[in-house]
Amino acid sequence: MDAREAPLPPRIGRYRIERLLGRGAMGRVVLARDLVLDREVAVKLLRDDLGLEPEQQRALLERMRHEAKACARVGHPNIVQLFDMGEEPSLGLYLVFEYASGTTLKDRLAQGPLQPGAAADVAREIGDALSTAHESGVLHRDVKPENIILTARGSKIADFGIARVPNSTLTKDGGILGTPAYSAPECIERGEFSAQSDQFSLAATLYEALSRRRAFPGEDAVTVAERIRQDEPPGIAASCGLDPHVDGVLARALAKDAEVRFASAREFGDALAEALGRRTRGALPTLPDERHEVLRRAEPHAGARLLVGGAAAGALLGIAGIQLTSGLKEREQAALADPARPATAVVAWLAEAPTARPVPSASTRRAASNPSSSARAAAPAPSASGAPTPSDAGVTNDADAGN
Repeated sequence: MDAREAPLPPRIGRYRIERLLGRGAMGRVVLARDLVLDREVAVKLLRDDLGLEPEQQRALLERMRHEAKACARVGHPNIVQLFDMGEEPSLGLYLVFEYASGTTLKDRLAQGPLQPGAAADVAREIGDALSTAHESGVLHRDVKPENIILTARGSKIADFGIARVPNSTLTKDGGILGTPAYSAPECIERGEFSAQSDQFSLAATLYEALSRRRAFPGEDAVTVAERIRQDEPPGIAASCGLDPHVDGVLARALAKDAEVRFASAREFGDALAEALGRRTRGALPTLPDERHEVLRRAEPHAGARLLVGGAAAGALLGIAGIQLTSGLKEREQAALADPARPATAVVAWLAEAPTARPVPSASTRRAASNPSSSARAAAPAPSASGAPTPSDAGVTNDADAGN
């Protein structure tokens, strides 16, 4: 623990402190137990060694109160939920969050980049979570790998609504407080935050998740900020074995001009997930593909059967075409012979099975002119085999086999 930080007390309000979970530029997060509801929670405390001026301290606390209340109104399965807020004389303001058990995306990337399927899930889940918050007027302002938690039930975005220090140029010990590695150009230049800047930060995060390289690398905050303002990150699709569409989607979300980016973080997440689902030319086959190839090679006559089957299918289509043409001609002649026959009869017949039918008799034509009997005649007769007609078969839809 930093020597300048005060030691953690055994309790904060009704919460018993268990251990330190992490420390950031603004605060500390501790694991605690809610003694009333008997559950684990994460408590975030503002660091007491920031050296802020009293006016800055008051402004920060007021903004944290305001945004915490706004955040509490946003409910989404991929947002770490805010449970409570309180103040302690010796510690100041504290926030109590849902404890999401898992690993941060930053820690996960220490093991290697995410696979396309896992990255697609994160893109969709966090993109939808951000857009849900944006629609309620709540911004995140600090989307980065440290704030995305990978749990057994999906990814979650943490630190939602926690304010940054007012005045983005605030410095401490000669450097910018925090790192701008995932910030949008407008945030760095003008301190402007928006739904589009959150989208930019998510795109920079996913760029790193897929390639294990930062979109805007640098040894210090000033160098990184300059690259964000000036440079375009190189494409990663070729080196990562991904479809080229991935580069296009990321480039749009990382555009310098916020107006060029996607309409929402949700739209960006869906577009990236779709691009990640594309199979690249020359990519390694999946296990089912390999099994199908083995089976095909193991059957030496498979090609011959395909050829014979194709010829048979062509012959059947030819016969059906002759029957259809013949049936149309017969129906046309019948319609000319009996002007009272409804013109829609030929169109209705096209929806039936294309089987050869005899020319209707005079009695049948007379029945068709009778409104009561024509309603019964309009129903298509079943085929000799009892199979449904094409119009019947189109009624039932298969259920999607989603992820």
